[in-house]
Amino acid sequence: MINDFINKFKNLPDDHIGDELYIAFEWVIRENEERKLCRIYIGSKTNGPMLQYNADGIDMYTGRMHVRYKNGCWTNCYSRGNFGKKYAFGGNWSGHTKNLHQKLKLSPIINEETPVIINGEKAGTVTDMDCSGSWSIWYTTAKAALIARLKKEEIAESSLPDITKQHLLKNETHKVLDCLNDVIEAYEL
Repeated sequence: MINDFINKFKNLPDDHIGDELYIAFEWVIRENEERKLCRIYIGSKTNGPMLQYNADGIDMYTGRMHVRYKNGCWTNCYSRGNFGKKYAFGGNWSGHTKNLHQKLKLSPIINEETPVIINGEKAGTVTDMDCSGSWSIWYTTAKAALIARLKKEEIAESSLPDITKQHLLKNETHKVLDCLNDVIEAYEL
């Protein structure tokens, strides 16, 4: 699924991926290695960055330590509208965190039993990590992240910066969200 998606797009430039949607890839190249996918960003011309994928084996910071999740994971991005022509990854955005809205306070991070790998060895599970409110909530699929995305009413009452609220309340339409859902379903993300 995600590997099929990555293989299909890995040799293409960052570009248009579907109706109103754009994709960007972030690669890491280590000495004597071929390039390895680090992140994928999906966004729209009107919204800017909407989803971020962290690839398998990429280090992430939990608030207390750097961890390496065994499997890749997705999170929502809430753009401030200053992305320019970098629709998928430009500008500034807020992450999908427990302190954004009341409904997210009980939201799971990936999966409670997802193993966390530190320096190549199992260090415990996600429940062992610091899940404080200021760190992003990650989901095992893009579909799960999209379902958990704040709706317009929730954006209005969220703790997002005012500039983000104004931008998203004006630009995040059902059409854009439907296009994002279509891409997610087409590629089984």
